[in-house]
Amino acid sequence: MLKTEHYKKSIPNFSLDKVVVGGYYDEEMQRKIRRFKFVQNRVDHVYFRSIFAQIEEEYPCKPDIIVYPPISLRDRIFRWPNHAKILTQLLWKTDAPIVCPFQKKFFSSHQSRRTKRERSKVRDEFFLSSDMDFRDKKILLIDDVITTGYTAHTLGKMLKKAGAEEVIGYFLASEKV
Repeated sequence: MLKTEHYKKSIPNFSLDKVVVGGYYDEEMQRKIRRFKFVQNRVDHVYFRSIFAQIEEEYPCKPDIIVYPPISLRDRIFRWPNHAKILTQLLWKTDAPIVCPFQKKFFSSHQSRRTKRERSKVRDEFFLSSDMDFRDKKILLIDDVITTGYTAHTLGKMLKKAGAEEVIGYFLASEKV
């Protein structure tokens, strides 16, 4: 479902041109995503692949570059793989380069443990660490969940500042609004 207008209303100058989500972050989705993140359960790949296939069918996107958000040092230590990277690489079939051009500052805390107000101040926790050329490119940002939209907005803003023509976000789920 298209959720662009929702995020444009809640975040001034929202940077993503389009936000598409596959469903709501209900108990079933939460269980599947947690199992995927913390146990690296591959069983749910078929389920996630079907969600992304449906999104792509309804809202086609032919990106020049596909990006995903970084994980914090804490997450790297406790559960090593970046689940957004795994989702992107295993579920998205494309010739476009798949990269994480961002880094999270060393001691930043996890977004899920923050209030909406705290999340709104996320803008200086990330930085663009790639010398990749984003000028005049269509960028696809992929992640599992979009909640308040501040992380996606921050990453999209960085990409636009680096010259991206368009930034579109595909997410497995969002909070019910």
